[in-house]
Amino acid sequence: MNTVLIGNAVALLGAAIMVSTGFLKTKKQILTVQCAQFCVLGTSNLILGGFTGVTSAVVSLMRNLICLKRTFTLPLKLAFIALQAALALAFNREGLLGVLPALSTVIYTWFLDAENETTLKLSIIAAQLCWVMYDLSLQNYVSFAFDIGTVVSTAIGILMLRRSRR
Repeated sequence: MNTVLIGNAVALLGAAIMVSTGFLKTKKQILTVQCAQFCVLGTSNLILGGFTGVTSAVVSLMRNLICLKRTFTLPLKLAFIALQAALALAFNREGLLGVLPALSTVIYTWFLDAENETTLKLSIIAAQLCWVMYDLSLQNYVSFAFDIGTVVSTAIGILMLRRSRR
């Protein structure tokens, strides 16, 4: 089997997990499910040669685990952003497209401490849009399709939150 097929097969599981986060209502639920997502999609990126995607997954996993256990302070936020930037610079072999996973992680990390779930979900949408182009460049067609699905499901999740608050 070729690596594109294997990488896309692994991405299918990770992508299904990713889309499900759009329907979750609490930050704790989102962070927990994303940990599984990062492991699976990071593996897919590794198979497909997307090394900045792998670094993004590793940093995001570490960040979410810490956020589940303690308050996400400004120094922690800045440390994770700096770590992501350093790893992206060190491992980027994809040129300008290789910056997109790091940008995605920086956007999401910056807004992760948002108390408002709608703000958090909007940051997910913005971050996911970075992955749309990156996954397409890696021939990660499954993740590309599910990136779009995540944007849509997260937008629906925002509407659900607004309706439940009325």
